[in-house]
Amino acid sequence: MAIALEIVTPEGPVLERDVDGVTLPTELGEVGILPGHVPLAGIVVPGLLHLSQGGQRESLAVDEGFFILRANVLSVLVEGAIAVAEIDPDEVERAQRRAEEALARARRAQLDAGEIGQLEAKIRYQIVKRRARR
Repeated sequence: MAIALEIVTPEGPVLERDVDGVTLPTELGEVGILPGHVPLAGIVVPGLLHLSQGGQRESLAVDEGFFILRANVLSVLVEGAIAVAEIDPDEVERAQRRAEEALARARRAQLDAGEIGQLEAKIRYQIVKRRARR
């Protein structure tokens, strides 16, 4: 028995594959999911999603979002996701620098808390990607 894993971002599907198990970063800590797990839903936080398939392990950096598990189908809907092997450390550093500059401008302009929160989330995702690539 396997878990049908689908990871989707606003740009479209990132991964659709049958896997043996998944570990998700959630607001309550890491959640491990194996075939036959009870139905579950929750919030995904920026971090590493690990999947195992045929004795191999693969990791993706994921941004915030949510997940739902039902009948061995795990749907992960996040703002961003990238395989660790595909991360360009230089681009991540540039993206983090741009997000930090935008955050500083937003704070000076006294933008609302929602916009500042979005910028902070972008920075957290870049940090996750940079750490994942090390």
